[in-house]
Amino acid sequence: MRNKLYIIFLITFSLLLLQCSNEKKIYQELEKMANNLNKSAPTQLDDHTTFLGANVTETNIFQYRYQIINTPDPQSMMQAVEEQTRANIKEAFKMNPNLKIFTANGVSIDYIYTDSLGQVLKTIHITPKDYK
Repeated sequence: MRNKLYIIFLITFSLLLLQCSNEKKIYQELEKMANNLNKSAPTQLDDHTTFLGANVTETNIFQYRYQIINTPDPQSMMQAVEEQTRANIKEAFKMNPNLKIFTANGVSIDYIYTDSLGQVLKTIHITPKDYK
C-alpha cells in the first residue's frame, strides 16, 4: 500500500513538473513574440490609433496595447473597435500561421486601449473560444 501511494505521488509530482515546464516554455515563446513586436513600437496605425507595444502576463495572457488619439470622444470609438475585432478574430487566426502558438496552447489575448492620458478606455478580452 505504501509503495502504491509513493508511485502515485511520483506520477503526480512528475505531471506537475511537466505542466510547469510547458507553461514556462509557452511564456518564453510569447515573450519573444512580444519583444519582436515591440521593436517597431510605437507605430501609428491610422489617424486615431497608435500601437504602443505588447507584453505577456504571468498567466500567459498576451496583451496588445493601443492608444486612441486625435478624437474629442475616444470612448465613442470603442464600441465599433470591439465589434470589428470580434468579427475579424476567427478569420485572422485561420489566415495567419504565426498565431498557431495561441491556438495550440489556448492563449487568451487582451487588446488594451488607452486615451492620450494613459487612462484605459476599453479592454477587449479574447479567449480561445472566440477564435476557434
